[in-house]
Amino acid sequence: MSKVTELYGGAITTVIPGGFLDASLVREVPDTQEVFVNSRKEDEAKDFNDGLLFNESVIVDLLQMVDASTDKDALDIHIKEIASLNKSSELHIVKYEPLTDTTQSCICVEDAYKWGKLSEKETVAVCTALIRLADVETDVVLTINVPVTQDQPEELSILEKGELPSRILAAYKLVKDMAVQFRVVDNSLFV
Repeated sequence: MSKVTELYGGAITTVIPGGFLDASLVREVPDTQEVFVNSRKEDEAKDFNDGLLFNESVIVDLLQMVDASTDKDALDIHIKEIASLNKSSELHIVKYEPLTDTTQSCICVEDAYKWGKLSEKETVAVCTALIRLADVETDVVLTINVPVTQDQPEELSILEKGELPSRILAAYKLVKDMAVQFRVVDNSLFV
């Protein structure tokens, strides 16, 4: 079950799923990001009843607003940047949906290389929402990474058929919920 969580010292709130750990407690996280990693044990995943398992991550990133003619184009720019950072050779947008006038969402599937190693290739579904805050010239990029490993042959098989496994659909529902429930509580964060 997701709960409303304060981000950036309470200046922003949104929902974060139960069982996700604030990554800044264990490693350095850039000031513009809030990162949460799924800390559920494999046998606990079903207890949360949200469709997620045990290896997803959530990133909230505050970025300079990109210059784009449409919000969809802005989302595309951010998606390409994510793919570039992941050293992805292929990126496919498999679902796109506007949520509001200033919020877009999509699911992308990419082949990413962990630590840049060709031998460490994995398939990652990237569920993303973009919230454009024009008054403070900021793009908020919400991302849920859903790695699909060789240990999950059923999910790989579903993806190969061009369909989306239930776990990816659950992550997409979560990123949309995060976008809808996203609130700026204190604008001084952007000064």
